[in-house]
Amino acid sequence: MKKNREIMSGSPVGPRSSSLYLARDILGSGLRYSLRQTCRDETSGLLRHREIYDLGSQPQKFLVYLGDHGYSVDERVTEAIEPYIDGDAADMLEKLLWPFVRPDIRVKVEPFLNRGSYKRVTPVSTAEKEAIDQEIHPFDRRRLHYLFYGAIDQSGLYRMPDKLCRRLLGKSRDEKEQYFATSEQVFYADQVKEYLFTIFNLQQHFSESFARIMPQALNQDQLDVFFVDELCRLNRDPVFWQGMEQAEGLQPYLIRYLIMFFDYDFSASQAINDYIRQFMDSHRQFRFPKKKSMSTEKASEIFGEPADKLTRLSRKELTKLYRKKAKELHPDRGGKHEEFVRLTEAFEQLRRRS
Repeated sequence: MKKNREIMSGSPVGPRSSSLYLARDILGSGLRYSLRQTCRDETSGLLRHREIYDLGSQPQKFLVYLGDHGYSVDERVTEAIEPYIDGDAADMLEKLLWPFVRPDIRVKVEPFLNRGSYKRVTPVSTAEKEAIDQEIHPFDRRRLHYLFYGAIDQSGLYRMPDKLCRRLLGKSRDEKEQYFATSEQVFYADQVKEYLFTIFNLQQHFSESFARIMPQALNQDQLDVFFVDELCRLNRDPVFWQGMEQAEGLQPYLIRYLIMFFDYDFSASQAINDYIRQFMDSHRQFRFPKKKSMSTEKASEIFGEPADKLTRLSRKELTKLYRKKAKELHPDRGGKHEEFVRLTEAFEQLRRRS
């Protein structure tokens, strides 16, 4: 806490700001939280970040409860950030630390939050549009596009409303990465790899038409190589990392993507749902088939492998076999769509049993 005592007794370096954000850093197996602020470097004009207060691993320790119906933030923290803030520091801190408030207090306070307040959403100005073109990196656009639309196909990327990009204006690279790290926590496990496939634009490396909707049917070894290449390319991009110190190796914010990519796998059910939805759009007479439980013998017939062999396969071996057969039976490769759908259904059944 020595650092915090020095900040409290000193004066702020650089201009005051009306913004403050809660940052989360991973330290080994734990987390460290801090209050940070985006500021513009007076020499270079670049947006950088500065740390205002170290909250340690338990920000809830800085909450003071007012009976059973309210809370406030420790005055030491408020006094420490006031020299840096152009606005109500106490109110700002209460909002930032809201996730750490006791559940029983949250239930009582939440109905009164923002009651009677209304914030009018103004149209995006010409100046903001110019700033969006200059400040919003394509990688940020792809992340926003998936977060709001959940689409692997990025053909509508630059038709995305400017108001979605406006939330990133005036933020340092660190603040942007903290925003995305928080937003990405909403994903289910079977969405993670699809998200990474999309934001790193890995479909550009494949000529197969189904790459836009079915990444799990692609050559996964090639996909791994392309992902690492794109990750390293982004790590070397000086425009993307403007305002942040250059890392000796991989930037910490990219390390989490590396771990996520190899820790998660694609969802088989998402593949069949996407394919059937696309087929229905182009063939009005199509009717969604009724799902029936498939026997191991039927799955054996579809895969062209003995039933006892299929039941002994590990999940990884089964996935590898599915990918191989999917390439053979996919309609874009001359296969029949009914056979392809049945293959995916068989794979899903077997995977649930493994």
